[in-house]
Amino acid sequence: MRDEQRKNAKKLLAAILPRVMKDNGWEARLEMHSIFPDWEKVVDETTATYAQPLKIVKETLWIEVENSAWMQQFQYQKIMLLKTINGHLKNSKIKDIRFVLPHESRKAKVEEPKLKFVAPPRDEVEKFEEQSSFIEDEASREALVRLWYLSKACKRE
Repeated sequence: MRDEQRKNAKKLLAAILPRVMKDNGWEARLEMHSIFPDWEKVVDETTATYAQPLKIVKETLWIEVENSAWMQQFQYQKIMLLKTINGHLKNSKIKDIRFVLPHESRKAKVEEPKLKFVAPPRDEVEKFEEQSSFIEDEASREALVRLWYLSKACKRE
């Protein structure tokens, strides 16, 4: 009987999860934030070297650039960069980009990032993918797996 209850619970979750994610806007926000771990794949090598995504606020991507010369260069490339980033997204769009310089005080205090990325073991990923395979909506299933992956991979130092 316990296995049957689990199957019913999984089916119920599979039916509810896509709607809850969509209704709360989590699906779009999760997709927008997918550019953070994929930044080197989303933009060209030069952009990835001299600029890093900082945050997304109200569909505006804040990008921290190395210095004012690069800030000016990226400002000229803003429209092309916006198109490139939005080309990576399927169900959401970044409407604007703001470029900022790193704070000098933060540079002096922090040498290492507060979060580090440690990929979870492949067997754990496969196990979670198998557990979530009951979700029929592919986009919701992929979003859930991505959320789980990021929750396991981002470690506070």
